[in-house]
Amino acid sequence: MLRKVLALVVILAVGAAAWHLTTPNRPIARIVPAESLACATPYPLGAHRSTPLATVPREFEPAAAITCDAFLSDRVSADKTVSFVQRRWEGDISTSIDLLNRSSEHSAWIDDCDTSTYLFAELDEFWLLDDHGRAIRPGFPQDSCGLPKPGGLAAIMDLTEVSAVEHRVPLSDNQINDYYYCSPEYTSPRAGTGRPTVAPLGSSFCKFDSGIFAGTVSADSTVDVDSLPFATDCETEATEVATTRYSTGSELGQQLTIELDGCRRVIPDGYAPLQATEELLAAFW
Repeated sequence: MLRKVLALVVILAVGAAAWHLTTPNRPIARIVPAESLACATPYPLGAHRSTPLATVPREFEPAAAITCDAFLSDRVSADKTVSFVQRRWEGDISTSIDLLNRSSEHSAWIDDCDTSTYLFAELDEFWLLDDHGRAIRPGFPQDSCGLPKPGGLAAIMDLTEVSAVEHRVPLSDNQINDYYYCSPEYTSPRAGTGRPTVAPLGSSFCKFDSGIFAGTVSADSTVDVDSLPFATDCETEATEVATTRYSTGSELGQQLTIELDGCRRVIPDGYAPLQATEELLAAFW
């Protein structure tokens, strides 16, 4: 019996040692012409990208790195386009290569990984260039939970940024509505009576000059309408307004209009106009 126990202990010890000494295989990045690589349209307009795993080949000597924004800009222009930026980085890339070529970890024996906060995470797309017109698209080692270790990308972004190119992507009205929570088509507010119960609003608004879409704007802080007083009588017409969507307990997707000039009111559709404060209006300038 003792021999069986000792044999089992030896087997487990050897297995554990082998498990620690061996590492999961990672593919080697393929060398391609530099002009064949381009930034993909970022999230949320573009598809959610899988995280690459490849390592940097030993024979490849990077001279620069390219990164592409992982997300679209938070501002839409008046022509209904939105931007993302492609950047070129130069400097000593050796630290980044060392981090990118680290071994991945074995999957955890005990499944105690909480990956919920990473489900919608996006890392900047990137690739490396050499001095011969070639490029590779490496990836990241993984931790024991299967999540990428992005230290190599962070090291790239510590290099010197030598150039930046802005790319613009056209958006449909529905996409602006879905991603920025406001409609680019102006609709006059519908005042009513009473005060709605509205959660603090987000920071994205569609702005209009004399009813013409002028792009989206981001307020410097969230807008809380619950504390605003009812507006006094006023007949001055606003020429600049900002709109967004709001929801109450019973209604979803209602329009809320903020008059940036004129009577300077906050008008939740179907409810009484409220008086905007100077602090609230200052958030839009």
